Amino acid sequence: MKNALKFAVGTLFTVLTITSCQNEKLSENTVQTLVEPASTEGKIIPGEYIVIFKDSKIQPASKVLEKRTFSSREERAKSVDKISEISVKSMNTILSKVNLDQSKVLNYYTTEVSGMAIQLEDKEFEELSKNPDVAAIEYNRVVDLPKVEIESIDTGEASQKMAQQTPCGISRAGGATNGAGKSQWIWIIDSGIDLDHPDLNVVTNTRYARSFVGGSANDCNGHGTHVAGTAGAINNGIGVVGVSAGASVVPVRVFGCNGSSSAATILAGINHVGRFSEPGDVANLSLGGFFGTNCGNNSSYRNALRTLANSGTRIAIAAGNSRANAASYQPACVNGNNIFTVASMTCNQTFSSFSNFNVNPIDVIATGSSVRSTYLNGGYATLSGTSMASPHVAGIMHARVGAPRTSGNVRHRGENYPIARR
Repeated sequence: MKNALKFAVGTLFTVLTITSCQNEKLSENTVQTLVEPASTEGKIIPGEYIVIFKDSKIQPASKVLEKRTFSSREERAKSVDKISEISVKSMNTILSKVNLDQSKVLNYYTTEVSGMAIQLEDKEFEELSKNPDVAAIEYNRVVDLPKVEIESIDTGEASQKMAQQTPCGISRAGGATNGAGKSQWIWIIDSGIDLDHPDLNVVTNTRYARSFVGGSANDCNGHGTHVAGTAGAINNGIGVVGVSAGASVVPVRVFGCNGSSSAATILAGINHVGRFSEPGDVANLSLGGFFGTNCGNNSSYRNALRTLANSGTRIAIAAGNSRANAASYQPACVNGNNIFTVASMTCNQTFSSFSNFNVNPIDVIATGSSVRSTYLNGGYATLSGTSMASPHVAGIMHARVGAPRTSGNVRHRGENYPIARR
């Protein structure tokens, strides 16, 4: 388990008017505080920013409601929506003060953080960055699904008639258990899910199953469907079985068919989960992108994921497939209670050659090499990546309604990675 750190998103730079470098005396002019993006690393989208407002000015709905309990997801959503309506009005008031058009807003965030994704010209950025209600500004970035190795794909009726297998990763995670009928859900923040796959219990109600990249939540990439099957494929005698077999899996589609997205879009998906989530729910994020130095403190996702986790939703995150330090990749670098970053191992319990490393921020390791799971068009596929390791932990947390246990270690680069088990 990771220790929660003090909230910080972005870096505040103070610009002081100094009358003399020699005597270091400040002028009598007003001190001007600017909020500037913390990192210039990664694939920056020119002219697009993620703006986070101070909690003291606009408090996220999840924090306002953190001590309340709800009888249903709908009851929670109604309360969230009432707060969100007020928050959006407050944000628009701030924009009007600096003469910014609301049409420039790409997304509003009101559930886990209070903020927005917005298009800004250089002059507009400068004006908004001076606003005392702004806590942080971050560049929006292109985020691509991690590249995974495709070893085999089986589609069509023949694949659905194959006798059920228990993939190695499921066995290494402690075996499958019955997750059907549980009130808790597994939210798959990914490329969607094959909505009518016969081996998956997909929540298809469009109130919950959402796409933030156009179209429906139906998967046209395959990545999200594969992830969903490892976490919760049904124990029905065909195909494969998941860790928490038959669990309700909810598609939150933030990647298009080509596997591309943005940090702003993914944040919208996270806030959507927070609108409906209940304690004991699980969210899986098999995604990532390079952020750079001090990622853990400055990641755009940091406060949103922490707030979601503190509300009782446990989060599994892929460590990344760059054979590099996970501390430089978001959201893998995010630390917090109920947040677990997952590295990949082989079925023989050796460290996968593609996996990112570093036990800070990585918490546990699970099978990510040669993982067979559900795929597009009712089919199945064998893929490799930390994307495949993470949903093993998501399934474990759903089955346990708690944190994963660990048993044994995988040693790599002088560090021990605890093996996650149910």
